[in-house]
Amino acid sequence: MVSFSLDPYTILITSFTLLILQKLITLVGKATIQSIVWNIYTSSPLLAQSQSIKEYAAKQHEIRTLTHEQRSISAQDEYAKWTKLNRKLDKLKLELQGLNESISAEKAKVNSLTNSLIWISTVLPIWIMRFLFRKTNLFYIRVGILPYYIEWWLALPFFKTGTIGLTCWMFAVNYVLSDLVFSFSFPFQTKVAKPEKPVAAEQEKPKVETIDK
Repeated sequence: MVSFSLDPYTILITSFTLLILQKLITLVGKATIQSIVWNIYTSSPLLAQSQSIKEYAAKQHEIRTLTHEQRSISAQDEYAKWTKLNRKLDKLKLELQGLNESISAEKAKVNSLTNSLIWISTVLPIWIMRFLFRKTNLFYIRVGILPYYIEWWLALPFFKTGTIGLTCWMFAVNYVLSDLVFSFSFPFQTKVAKPEKPVAAEQEKPKVETIDK
């Protein structure tokens, strides 16, 4: 059986870095990352774009050119030319609708690939580390410094009391990072309107006419 051995300090720093990366992705949002990757994919000439994307960009440019030309002439004075341009524009718009379906399918593939890369770069390494170094002693705490039941819990699931392993370390780091992310993002969240107490409709008192005697 192959034995994997790393210095405890290296395990601590590596797991800490991976958890920070996870929290940063959570803070930014997967949807935002997918949008950035898609924009890079569609705008970079170095990437092998599909024929649909190239045709879509070319037809958009042609539509802008024809629209500008159509607006520069009078529909009454040059009716034949204006009508011909209008037919071309209608045809190009229909072709764009067909290309939209193809591009939407390609975008879904790019988003799926982005999600896979995020999972491979952050989630998978953590599970591998948990499996390979689940019995590695990272550091120790002095026995008696904490109540026994806490020391016992911290040593779960493979260690003697007073020992801290990777599972406990990741749990503690993840908890602290979650609080930090919440503290940082809370001021930027959408403000909720202050609830107002409903104003009760004033009941009209029946007016009593005074009769002078």
